[in-house]
Amino acid sequence: MVNQNRLVQSFMSLGLIDGIHGNELDIAKHLTKTLESLGLEVIMDDAGKTYGGNAGNLIARLPGTSDAPSIFLCAHMDTIQSTKGLKHIVKDGMITTDGTTILGGDDRAGVAVILEILTILREKKVEHGPIEVLFNVCEEAGMYGAKFIKPSALNSEFGFVFDCQASPGAYIIEAPGAVAFNIKVHGRSAHAAVSPEKGIHAIQIASKAISQLQLGRWDETGMLNIGTIKGGTSINVIPDLVEITGETRNANKEKLQYQIEYIRKAFDVAAKEFGGSVEIQFIEKYGGYQFDENTPVIVAARQGITAAGFEPRPICYPGGSDANVLNNNGLAALNLGVGFKNAHSFQECIAVADLVGAARIGLNVVLQCAIAEKSEKITA
Repeated sequence: MVNQNRLVQSFMSLGLIDGIHGNELDIAKHLTKTLESLGLEVIMDDAGKTYGGNAGNLIARLPGTSDAPSIFLCAHMDTIQSTKGLKHIVKDGMITTDGTTILGGDDRAGVAVILEILTILREKKVEHGPIEVLFNVCEEAGMYGAKFIKPSALNSEFGFVFDCQASPGAYIIEAPGAVAFNIKVHGRSAHAAVSPEKGIHAIQIASKAISQLQLGRWDETGMLNIGTIKGGTSINVIPDLVEITGETRNANKEKLQYQIEYIRKAFDVAAKEFGGSVEIQFIEKYGGYQFDENTPVIVAARQGITAAGFEPRPICYPGGSDANVLNNNGLAALNLGVGFKNAHSFQECIAVADLVGAARIGLNVVLQCAIAEKSEKITA
């Protein structure tokens, strides 16, 4: 039932509306009109006020036509960079750009998929349960839109996020929590030529600590990275301060805590060895999650993916999304593969077949949820 031409045109039209994180008002206005034309009641919340944005999340509701559990469908409106001047190229079944802008597939592809699902339900008069739509703001800059949403804002116990680079059929059962860190290494300044022995070299302390760290991948969702190093004042002065930023991730809470203590110990030991000191601040960016394959949202997804003619593929994904925040806020949210590739770059692209496949899966997930008259029937 997916109309390929309509879906492709919808996706490309959405990409032409500039809406970088914090500046989503134009795309929000467009989507409000579109959703209302499809029979949904739409409100905008106050999420934008919490971070200085010009728009909030859109929360829309479509009444059910059958006695089925309410579910939500989610995608984010913002893009990582501007799409102003976007020129689409459609060739050999791929949608790309001319290489001067991003495509905006992350996550306008997810938005287009949800709009196509809603359009089909309306035009084909397909029976379905109540549907809530979340079009979130500021996912790319810290998931601030999703962080504003509380379970009380929705009637649904679970739902589906369309924001994953994996191909249709994949769904994320494990995604990491992320913790950023800021470390200040304190030494003691001195003249590097006249009295170097009076100094305590902050860069030396930092270098020793970093050399002890296992940077890069730890496991499927675990990682550790040093992102920036800043310090020193002159080539003939022993530096007394170095500032370091980085982050570490893991889906497993115990492993993530171990990685935090691992970082702390490396810097504490190095500082003690050279007579300096350190200040370490850890800041949680978002929590991780691990799904059991028998949870209702997973079962519903597998049923929908299979009904759409795809092979269900559970994956562990090292990146974060609104699903992380929603799950940690008490709303079971499963991120489904949409198929955009090379996100956050001018090489971003999406196959028409993947865009259509994601819409087919989303539609069948909605239909499979509607088959069950009660949520208890969506079980293993």
